Amino acid sequence: QEQTKPINTEQINFPAAVIDMKVVLSKSSAFTTLQKEIQNLEKNYKEEIQNEENLLKKEQEKLVAQKSVLSAEEFKEKEDTFKQKVNKIQGKVEKIRRELESAMAKGMQVIQQEAVKHMKDIAKKEGYLLVFDANTTVISADRINISNIVVERLNKSMPKIKVEKKKEKIKTFLYVLVSPSA
Repeated sequence: QEQTKPINTEQINFPAAVIDMKVVLSKSSAFTTLQKEIQNLEKNYKEEIQNEENLLKKEQEKLVAQKSVLSAEEFKEKEDTFKQKVNKIQGKVEKIRRELESAMAKGMQVIQQEAVKHMKDIAKKEGYLLVFDANTTVISADRINISNIVVERLNKSMPKIKVEKKKEKIKTFLYVLVSPSA
């Protein structure tokens, strides 16, 4: 039988690298600020909605108290109006939730695009022909993982990201993502 010699992996020069975008995002200062901004917006909206819900509860109590005094027709009319207000608030909550999710997704996309620029630059400078996703790679040597290098550069080029709430004429909320390089 032939004896196999141990392979010195330091001498293998394969032109490939791996990157873990989850790690890049989690260590990104821009992603951290994005999360905080979204949480602050969410908190502000929750307070606003809570106030509206409290007003609705008071209105509901008044409506219940008036039930014995109002005719069936008048009560039904007021009850329908009340239900419309409740539906309007529920629609508003759903709309806000969608807008916050959309803002988060757009923010992540902006950060990832910036990370990809750095990844391409590193690959070009280091001569990597392939960059694999670390999450779909079975085994990779730590020395070819460029995640931390990308994070370093990303945090310099995009230290934070701003989410701004703007009102339009139709009272729709838009979220504009601003990076320092923009």
